[in-house]
Amino acid sequence: MGAQVLEKGVVLKAQDGRLVVGVRRMVRGSFGRLTVRTTKLYVDDSRRMATAGDTVVVQFTRPVSSSKRWRLVEVTRRAESTAGEDRDA
Repeated sequence: MGAQVLEKGVVLKAQDGRLVVGVRRMVRGSFGRLTVRTTKLYVDDSRRMATAGDTVVVQFTRPVSSSKRWRLVEVTRRAESTAGEDRDA
């Protein structure tokens, strides 16, 4: 059995070598209502490929540190850059 791979995830926060990726899922609660739950995954990004807002593919791996259990495989979609804010500075 291979390692678990999640094909979707949006980067919530990007730090130096670490990402926090949010994975959304729909949960059926009481009375048949649907709610959205977000699971936070701490991802190792030693090559610093992703930034906040990107859509990424992550893979479950051995513990890298006390919190990081996932590894970044690839960035599937880049975040929209705000070029208008750069010109004002």
